[in-house]
Amino acid sequence: MRCALLVAAVLLTACGSKEKSTTIAGTTYKTDESAGTSSITTANGSIKTTQGAAAAAVVMPAYAPVYPGATVDGVMETESGGRKTKMVTLATQDPVAKVGDFYKAALAKEGWKLPQSMLMPDAAMITGEKDGKQVSVMVSKQEDKTGVVLTVPND
Repeated sequence: MRCALLVAAVLLTACGSKEKSTTIAGTTYKTDESAGTSSITTANGSIKTTQGAAAAAVVMPAYAPVYPGATVDGVMETESGGRKTKMVTLATQDPVAKVGDFYKAALAKEGWKLPQSMLMPDAAMITGEKDGKQVSVMVSKQEDKTGVVLTVPND
């Protein structure tokens, strides 16, 4: 269901107008091409994606900052059942190990417990827990860059 809703938002973005909104069976699909955003809102929650220059302006918490020198590819914010989450995708030229070490140190410095930390040459996965909240960092080697996916509470 989520995939279908995300596809609908992407399709609305491609329609060409600057702003567009439609509601079908209680679900509102909205895009704003000039802001680089697409959103889907239902009675059960919402999802919003941001691309381009608007995504680069994302504000991240001190424990999971945008990696120095990385470019922000996109931001997805969700809300469901009172829980808000922000997922940010980044790209950098730095090696996986350097990026993984950076996030592991940033989380530890801010007091996050790290129950899972896996650092390998081409992939890293770090999870953190603090005050009933969770954060995850996934780093992977891609063809010509290193990709990073940060998932943090959005409060």
